[in-house]
Amino acid sequence: MKQNTPFSIILVMVLISGCSPILSQQKLQSNRQPVESATPAQPAKKKVVTPTYKVTPGSGALLIEMKPGTPRGIPQVIHDQVCRQTAAEKKAPGGDEFTNGRFERPFDQNMNYIPSVDIEKAELVRPENGWAYFTIYLEETPAPPPAVYGIQLDLNIDGRGDYMITFHAPSSTTWVEDNIKMNWDSDGDVGGQIINRSDPKGFKGSGFESIKIDTAAGKNTVKIWIRLIDKGIQIAVHEDILGGKNPKFTWQPFAEGQAFPLSQFDLNDYYSTSIAGSAIAGDSNYPLKELFGIDNTCKGLSGLTPSGTEQGVCPS
Repeated sequence: MKQNTPFSIILVMVLISGCSPILSQQKLQSNRQPVESATPAQPAKKKVVTPTYKVTPGSGALLIEMKPGTPRGIPQVIHDQVCRQTAAEKKAPGGDEFTNGRFERPFDQNMNYIPSVDIEKAELVRPENGWAYFTIYLEETPAPPPAVYGIQLDLNIDGRGDYMITFHAPSSTTWVEDNIKMNWDSDGDVGGQIINRSDPKGFKGSGFESIKIDTAAGKNTVKIWIRLIDKGIQIAVHEDILGGKNPKFTWQPFAEGQAFPLSQFDLNDYYSTSIAGSAIAGDSNYPLKELFGIDNTCKGLSGLTPSGTEQGVCPS
């Protein structure tokens, strides 16, 4: 955060707005069948989500200096497939839908189970007092680096991720800003030529190429906080990032045993099925190859009632 005078502060704000009802609790299942085929199409011209900066007179104190509190309210819940019961058989019981960008791969390349990256469920409590709370629950206590955790956000619900928030597991049960980054897809190529489906011929774009928040470097801090909870991580995101009060967006939690380069997203476009491998025994691409040690959920839709036309969201 750059300070121009003792009496002004630059705040990062996202010019995305939306007025819509707050979602009630949803039981979201992750057992959709993969789509067999899709017709290639050129990516639509995307309105780029561009943060702006506003100088506000102040008394020298940060306008959002207060840390997050405790989430209140009924959460939106995304339930995810887990692999503990089939781990000894070195396979996922289901939920690995490569074509749709759904990964159930909490295994290393030798198909050894990694419960610390196996997501059991995720929850969202929508903004209260300026903060939205995301919680990722795992089958085991979050692992230290090189494991990485995070959330992908789509602010205009066009099926292409806009922001990617990443962090290592914190060691504190109180709110901290340790090693949090938020990258931005400034050129709108995440998702490839076929949104929410793997591109048959592959697609290698620039991914989430622009950095917007880097707490370790002191870049645009006090907007995202994390803390350790029992077998999970809780993330507080300021409503400014989501588009202000009553925002609408999709959110997709993920866990990785080691970080995949953000330039490779979406991963099901960058990797072919034969190179990625499969966690499903009996699949022609089994076992896992280059795309391993990763789990994510379906995309939660927040801020509006599903119409059935939204791209790649969880079934309601």
